[in-house]
Amino acid sequence: MTSTREVTEALRAARSFLFVPGDRPERVGRALTSEADAVIIDLEDAVRADRKQAARSVVRTLRTGPGGRPPLVLVRVNAFGSPEFADDVAASLEGGAAALMIPKFVPGRQADQVDEALSAIEQAHGESTAPVVGLIESAAGVLGLSSQVTLPARFSRLAFGAADYYADLRLSYQPSGTHTELAMTTLVVASAAQGLAAPLASPHFALDDAAGLVAASRHARDLGFGGALCIHPAQLHTVNEQFGPHEAQRLWAQHVADAWDDPANRGRGAIRVDDQLVDEAIVRRARQILRELEIAEANEEGQA
Repeated sequence: MTSTREVTEALRAARSFLFVPGDRPERVGRALTSEADAVIIDLEDAVRADRKQAARSVVRTLRTGPGGRPPLVLVRVNAFGSPEFADDVAASLEGGAAALMIPKFVPGRQADQVDEALSAIEQAHGESTAPVVGLIESAAGVLGLSSQVTLPARFSRLAFGAADYYADLRLSYQPSGTHTELAMTTLVVASAAQGLAAPLASPHFALDDAAGLVAASRHARDLGFGGALCIHPAQLHTVNEQFGPHEAQRLWAQHVADAWDDPANRGRGAIRVDDQLVDEAIVRRARQILRELEIAEANEEGQA
């Protein structure tokens, strides 16, 4: 995976994003051979201040490190404006990371500042444009999504960080409820308005709650999310399954598209397909589903 376009397409199709502490090379190695669609090597919250440099050293070895690497490796750098930001980005570029995750992301002026800072570091290192996932985890971040600002082209996807979001609200973390629904719905609407891929849901923090993970994944999928952040390898199979292609969806979408394209229905503004009235909007969604399934399957083949 060498071009920015290929990385962006893989980012859009990925379902499971597994966090791993950057200062734990043995865990990084295991993560890189897991069933995650993407691995996020964390230089931020999972790494204490006195271990940041060690974590950057691990990231720098990604290009030639042992154990191979999956098709997609991201690095969560420290927040823009922090003393570690520039060094984190430089280490990520040196290690050949496919993309970056920007924590504490606030759309608006910060997005342009991040883009400018990344471009300067990339130019200094002779690297191409790195795609970015913006992690929304504050009240300002959620409100910023409502301002109709245009994000720089390098931003490929948004993700929700519920734990920091609730801390910012000065409330105890709640996996569901009014504030969670508000934030999640805002991410979905903003992603659609920006032409981004469906956003990524917050991690499910109850590690032994398999049923809860299934329920949370289904709820996020029904709201319009396209994947989820994971904090343990045991979560990957469920997330991939819940956000993966579903045969019932494929059959419905293909049936609708075939009926609409039938020469007998040419020129009609609406047609009946079984017991459903189908117009241009329904057909557009059917074709979206078929395209999403095509990309997801191509991504899976690329990882095989």
